[in-house]
Amino acid sequence: MNAPSSSASRIVPPQPAQLKTPSTDAFLKDFTLVAEAAKRAQMACLMRDMEGVGLS
Repeated sequence: MNAPSSSASRIVPPQPAQLKTPSTDAFLKDFTLVAEAAKRAQMACLMRDMEGVGLS
């Protein structure tokens, strides 16, 4: 069996499938928003926990 020498008849492997990006990718790109949200949540918890504390 003679193989054709033309480059058009070569078998080309399929392109690799694109991997899906994680759902957190959008947040990691804008890390300042995540840092601000974490700081606000931390302060809200601190205020809630310290609400009943008084000085005597």
